[in-house]
Amino acid sequence: MKKILALAGSNSSNSINHQLIEYTASLIKDADVKVLDIRSWDIPIYSIDMDPDQTPEKITELITLIQEHDGFIVSSPEHNGGTPAFFKNILDWLSRRAKKVFADKPALLMSTSPGKGGGANHRKFLEHTLPYQGASIAAAYSLPSFQQNMQNGQLEAGELEKLNAVVNELKSKL
Repeated sequence: MKKILALAGSNSSNSINHQLIEYTASLIKDADVKVLDIRSWDIPIYSIDMDPDQTPEKITELITLIQEHDGFIVSSPEHNGGTPAFFKNILDWLSRRAKKVFADKPALLMSTSPGKGGGANHRKFLEHTLPYQGASIAAAYSLPSFQQNMQNGQLEAGELEKLNAVVNELKSKL
C-alpha cells in the first residue's frame, strides 16, 4: 500500500488548513495516510551560522518521514499574500539539510482561508518553489470561504467533487 504524508504549514492551534488536511486524509481509503501535526514544533529560525552542525531534531525527523513516504499533501495558510514565517522556516531548514528532499515524488498542494481567495496566492508560490526541493506537483486545490464551505465537518458537495478530483490526480501519480 502506498504511503502519503500529509501536513499543514500552520502553527495555529485552530488551523483550518490542518482541518482541511485531516478531512482530506479521511477521504483516502486505498493508501496509508499519516497526518503529521507540526503546529507545536518549536524550530529555531534558520541561520547560516548554524551550518552545518546544528539541525533541529524535528527537521531530521521530517526528512526521515519524507524519505519513507511515496507522496505528500501539504496545505498552508496565506499570511499577507505570502508564506507563513513558521512554514517558510521549515522549508528553509529542509533546503539546507537535504537536497531535493521530496525526491521527485508527487505532491498535492492545498490552501484554505476564511476569504474568497482560499489562500491561492501562497499556494501558487508553493507550486513554484517546492519543485526546487524536488516535489513533483501532481495537483493543486484552494478552498475558499472555509466556514461557509465546511459545515459540521463536511465539505459542500461542489467543493467535495473538486477535492476528490485532485486527490485522485495525486493517487494516479503515486
